[in-house]
Amino acid sequence: MIKSKLYLLFLFSVLSADFTFANQSEINIYSFRKQELIAPLLNDFEQTTKIKVNLVNGKSQELLRRLSNDGAQSLADIVLSADLAQLHNHRHLLQPFNDFAQLINVPTQLRDTNNLWLSVSIRGRALFTSDTTHVPTPIYYGDLQQPQYQETFCVRDWQHSYNQTLFAGLLASNNNQDSAWIQHANKLLVKRPSGSDRDQLRSLAQGKCQFAFANHYYLAMLQNSQNKRDRDMASKLSINWLKNQQGLTPISTTTVAIAKYAPNADNANRFIEYLISNSAQKMYASLLAEYPVTSVIKNSEFKPALEGVKRSIGLLDQAKAISP
Repeated sequence: MIKSKLYLLFLFSVLSADFTFANQSEINIYSFRKQELIAPLLNDFEQTTKIKVNLVNGKSQELLRRLSNDGAQSLADIVLSADLAQLHNHRHLLQPFNDFAQLINVPTQLRDTNNLWLSVSIRGRALFTSDTTHVPTPIYYGDLQQPQYQETFCVRDWQHSYNQTLFAGLLASNNNQDSAWIQHANKLLVKRPSGSDRDQLRSLAQGKCQFAFANHYYLAMLQNSQNKRDRDMASKLSINWLKNQQGLTPISTTTVAIAKYAPNADNANRFIEYLISNSAQKMYASLLAEYPVTSVIKNSEFKPALEGVKRSIGLLDQAKAISP
């Protein structure tokens, strides 16, 4: 059973740096993802391997700062991100994972050349419309420069990592038509950015805007919610996939990495191997509504811009510089 966040934060703060405290039957995970989302995966890993999972959940900036400050004193084994961009400029905090047979099933575009990170699921920044949307739905990102899309969008803060990853992915296409709208993105807004992706979809369903950007899996989360209001909201929404000029859709990936001073490095490697196993990849698809990395989308509603994943990492600073 996964320990509570509060207890683990206390545990990690008081244990000595001496690795004699490390238990070979345990693994310590820093996760930027919400505990309830990944709990099924972690529980299955525990049951499959008999390795106990200790989870510390928090914001990426806080946990990465802690990882850096602790240095060789750190007890963290795994860093589990919600977006590859969150590991940008933090390669020095990681160590390579082992090569193993299943790696051949993951496209090279979705793993670090030096094995410092591995993509474990694919997600997209989708365009949502509602049953009251009357403005024609754009097909290409370049269409967003058209005057008809001004003051029609609900979006969370442009500086959020999800939006920054999208911008970097568009810059990675090397076609100005894909990214020219970014510098003037505020013209698209019907209201000032605030709240989460879920808040944008709520505003869209309420008719406060014509379009909203949000990660694609939010629709499934709303559809499967125990809250009837969420399910009613989902029934009003439709998902659309914008393309770059090559006909490809920028994607982002959740990623896993091993902390540089991991006291349980062997268990960390077992965890990474588990995450791209058939069972774990099916769980990503069925429970989290994310796309597997071991069977990259075929005959789907969009074609992922795989080549842009690595290329976009080096463009995050540029994306930030041109963002509103």
